[in-house]
Amino acid sequence: MSNASPDDIDIGAVWRSVRRALPKLVLLSLLTGGAAYAVLSTLPPRYTSEAQIQIVAPKGSSDQSFEAVASRLDKEAVNTHLRGLMAPDLALQIIAAEKLDKNPEFNDTLRKPSELDRWMSKIEDSLDFGHGVVESEQDRVLKAFYKRLDVYSPAESRVIGIRFTSSDPKLAADVANKIAETYRNQLATRALSETDAVQQALQPKIDKLTQEVAAADVAVEHFKGQANIFKGGPNNTGLNQQQLGDLNSELTRAQAARGEADARAQSVREMVRAGNEEALPDVQRSPLIQNLVQQRVRVERQLSELSATLLPAHPRMRQLRADLNGLQRQIKSEVGKIVEGIEKDASIAATREASVRQRLDLAKKQAVGTGDDEAQLRQLEAVARTKRAELERLQARFEANRIAADRRAVPIEAQIISLARPTSVPSFPKPLPYSVLIGLATLLFGLAIVITRALFREARGMEPVRPAKTTAARAPVAPPRLTPVPAAAKKVDVPPLPRDEVGVQMVDSISDLAHHLVLHPQDIGGFRAMLTGANEQLDVGAEAVELAKAMADLGCDVILIDWSPEGSGIAAGMGYEERPGFNELLQGKAGFEDVVTRIPASGAHFIGAGEPVRDRDTLLDPDRVNLALDALDTAYDQILIAARKDVARALFGAILGRFDAGIVVSEPGRRGALPETPGKFLGFEVADIALYRVERTKANQLARDRLARVSGKASGAEQWG
Repeated sequence: MSNASPDDIDIGAVWRSVRRALPKLVLLSLLTGGAAYAVLSTLPPRYTSEAQIQIVAPKGSSDQSFEAVASRLDKEAVNTHLRGLMAPDLALQIIAAEKLDKNPEFNDTLRKPSELDRWMSKIEDSLDFGHGVVESEQDRVLKAFYKRLDVYSPAESRVIGIRFTSSDPKLAADVANKIAETYRNQLATRALSETDAVQQALQPKIDKLTQEVAAADVAVEHFKGQANIFKGGPNNTGLNQQQLGDLNSELTRAQAARGEADARAQSVREMVRAGNEEALPDVQRSPLIQNLVQQRVRVERQLSELSATLLPAHPRMRQLRADLNGLQRQIKSEVGKIVEGIEKDASIAATREASVRQRLDLAKKQAVGTGDDEAQLRQLEAVARTKRAELERLQARFEANRIAADRRAVPIEAQIISLARPTSVPSFPKPLPYSVLIGLATLLFGLAIVITRALFREARGMEPVRPAKTTAARAPVAPPRLTPVPAAAKKVDVPPLPRDEVGVQMVDSISDLAHHLVLHPQDIGGFRAMLTGANEQLDVGAEAVELAKAMADLGCDVILIDWSPEGSGIAAGMGYEERPGFNELLQGKAGFEDVVTRIPASGAHFIGAGEPVRDRDTLLDPDRVNLALDALDTAYDQILIAARKDVARALFGAILGRFDAGIVVSEPGRRGALPETPGKFLGFEVADIALYRVERTKANQLARDRLARVSGKASGAEQWG
């Protein structure tokens, strides 16, 4: 057999449920629509008028580039104007201009409260919704104003719609137009007002700073005169600093000149000591010495020429030697003068250097003496510079605002493109359309409920068991708790069952037995019932399946267990395909996820017998049986165990009769396994166990045969799962 599928849902049954409920739903829809029409007809009409404005770039703006216009008209800018139109300040202006606080429509304190208002006020006072806070008149009027105001902007648009609703159509149009005009005027004057405010705030600061800068400059000049500190030059430095710089430069030049003069004098002295005076550059550059040298050379040549013909004592020879000596003395005298001049130049350079150094030391002493005055002067100049910089900054800002004011720049302005007009068609209420919609909604909602309930009823027997991951369990584990189908057991009055002479309750049909078992008070855990035959030859499989289905139809989570150690149990008798069952579960060869299946076309679950077991005692381990049944108690409301008489007696005795009910199926007119004395079941004395007897009738037998035929046809193509 196979798991049930949603394709098995009986659409005809769902349609029959809808058809049965449709007249009631139509009547309910008509009543709901009529009631809505009656209520809406009593409400006073309200009229809505709409004005539209467009956010545009200013006509007088000098910056009309595409980027500038796009940045001004972005979505955020439009949303900003939406919030601006909802500002409380603007609302208060409109309320004052239109005198809405004097209108009973907006100020509920001016109108007589209705009965509904009085009851709502009493409820709020009793529940203290306001926590003792009294709402002011202004807040009440603002709340009523905003309740009737709707400001919106269509997507991808710079148009803003202003809708206002009122019981007076003219008032609705006037308020919408007043909001648009007032907001446009605010935008037109906002930038100019801000510019004027900035100018008015800057002018006193500029005037004050101008006076402070002038006073600071006067203080600087006055201090310079008192401290005898004057500045000039391209770098605007003080005279002391300029003098120190000049003397330092002059000293450098004097040191260089002295060094050069000393070097020349030293060179001349060395050449004089070596007798090379005539090689001195200054001597060679002297025209007088050069002339004397030429004369000496001429005399020496004549003396050399005449020495070949004249004797040394000759007067001519003596005259020439006398002239030569005179020329040499004259040359030496001139060279000595030049050397003396070089020495004198070196001495003059040293004297000049000493004089410059002396003057520099004196200037340094003067500069040190005026250091405190210089520091104080620098502080005064720093204060003057700071004030002048602040004055220039404020003047620049003042000039920028003046230019903006001259251009009359407005960042964004609103242009009214559509004025609101009074309308004669109320926007609320519209009794007929609203009543039709409410009636249709009621009908559709009712149909949804009916169809959902019908689908749930049909799906109860089709919800598949979701097995967990198969594991080789050594001991039974608790099965997953299945969410029950939300269908309560039918609340029917079941009369008390008649009892036979030993107190066993007599049941006429499986349906009646299901009602009694479902309505039986339960303790903690599932309700366990043992179903067996009156004799060993009586097979109770058909009754067990029928009883499980009946209890499932009543909204219970029920599971049927086929207790058959020999393996020839309900599944085999009904022709179902064999699979692991309760025998393998107790032996630890399978888990609940392997053995729990679903009875087709029912919400009941089933555990078959499984493979036959030779050693029956291995299955009757009380610990294992009780562990398995306790686990099922946590997952199911009803646990039904079906077995033949002998194996039922063995199980009953193994677990010490831990059952809540005992059911015996007998042939008509036969009592079989029923006790001869009260308080016994299957030969055991029992207490607090409900005992039932079901006698088979011809109808029972026909139902049993029909179930066997249906199961037999499905055995080759379906699998329980």
